[in-house]
Amino acid sequence: MAETRAPISQIDSRATIASDPLRRFRFRAVFKPATGTSTFDSRITAFSGGFNTISGLGIQVNAIPYREGGYNTTEHKIPGQATFRDVELGRGALYGNDGAITWMRGLFAAASGDGLALSQTNGGGFRCNVAIYLMDHPNAANQTNVPRMGFFIHNAWITSLNYSGFEAGSNDVMMEGMTLAHEGISFAMLNVAADGSISAAAGSKIPAGF
Repeated sequence: MAETRAPISQIDSRATIASDPLRRFRFRAVFKPATGTSTFDSRITAFSGGFNTISGLGIQVNAIPYREGGYNTTEHKIPGQATFRDVELGRGALYGNDGAITWMRGLFAAASGDGLALSQTNGGGFRCNVAIYLMDHPNAANQTNVPRMGFFIHNAWITSLNYSGFEAGSNDVMMEGMTLAHEGISFAMLNVAADGSISAAAGSKIPAGF
């Protein structure tokens, strides 16, 4: 029997969170000082917002092989240390937004033995917690521009910073890219209340510090 479908005119064109996948181009990142600390300069967490690209959200658990007496043809494997990929973020360089270079200067000063001796030093550290929110689809009925999924990066710090090259005949936007080392990644499905507050959906948990 042939499949019967409703006429196009009878199909609700509005996408819903249940029927339409979350679109990867609607996301934002929020930087906060690591739990129980403050950053050495407020500009580090001031550049929260949209990014062109975010990659490296991954984890790998190393396998440790070992052999057991009497079993000569195969080996057993047990889980070892977990390795977290560095997270890479890219965005257009913004006038007046020097949070990334300030962060890198602080790390360079600390590594060279000078400490975090910058103009706005307040006794804070150089680690941040980063929440990466995946937003609802813009066509979802009555639920637009709200976070539905969250990736939470723990104790991150900037390990590299780069800028795109200059070309006089180009119309390209100057890009700023940074790489963050970190010590863990968490994930949660999210609910958003009428007042805009965010909470974890059933079976999920937002970690402390986010």
